[in-house]
Amino acid sequence: MEFILSTFLLRDAQLWFFFTITMTIASCWVAPRWVSYLGYVLSCSLAYRYHYAEVLGFSYLLLIFLGLLAYQKVSFISKKMLGILLTMLIFSIYLHALPGFHNFKIIDQVKLSPDSNFYSAYVSVDKIMVGSLLLLFYCALNKSITEWKKSLRSLPFPLLYVCALLLGTAFAMHSIKIDLKIPSILIWWLPTNLLLVCAMEEIFYRGFIQKELTKFFASYKNKNWIALSIAAFIFGISHYRGGVPYIILSTLAGIGYGYVFMRSQRLESSILLHFSVNLIHILGFSYPSLLRG
Repeated sequence: MEFILSTFLLRDAQLWFFFTITMTIASCWVAPRWVSYLGYVLSCSLAYRYHYAEVLGFSYLLLIFLGLLAYQKVSFISKKMLGILLTMLIFSIYLHALPGFHNFKIIDQVKLSPDSNFYSAYVSVDKIMVGSLLLLFYCALNKSITEWKKSLRSLPFPLLYVCALLLGTAFAMHSIKIDLKIPSILIWWLPTNLLLVCAMEEIFYRGFIQKELTKFFASYKNKNWIALSIAAFIFGISHYRGGVPYIILSTLAGIGYGYVFMRSQRLESSILLHFSVNLIHILGFSYPSLLRG
């Protein structure tokens, strides 16, 4: 346990924010909505109190909040223009391209295997605060056992496809090899990856972009596949910092996540698929990638 905690750089302020925002996100599925609203307000207060978000950052959040409220009510033409503006603003924040937020590192240069690259992880305050807004004021979530069954039934085939295609491509690129392990950081990695990475990414790329693109191309015969392809490409581009190989792998993954979302029309399906792929990766293969040279 001492080794596990020593791999993390969380100070008291960061721990409070981490705990509050993860509980807020989880509460969207298990608690009354007012609890989630209260949790988000508390998360914003902590972010401001500990300087993880500045006034400029909150101005972006306010614009997105007002934009989401207006988006439900404006006419078709205005809705398309507003949707494009919202997408550009949110995408810029997801790329960490706008000032006003201060993300912090929670894992610093940990080696999970002797022949793997060093692994670091951040709490992306900007992405999390914006993704949580989409979760609270835009996304439709599972509320019944029937809906959860529908989400889970759609997973097996896409999971096989994504793992075979994604891991096979990564093998061909010599980016990974089989490496069975239970990492010391797993107890922290699980909630971080599920709620702060997979959920936040799927909420935007599938739950917003792919869903709205499907409506945008409603008059086209292959509207679902057009929307899926564009959303997957944008998802791949968002991982440009990893270079061309990572863009390719992320785009392939995005196709799988988009497919399960298209088939089930449930956001939870793509979140669980995304998380399952990442979990298989960290438990069974080089993570984050194989050390070169």
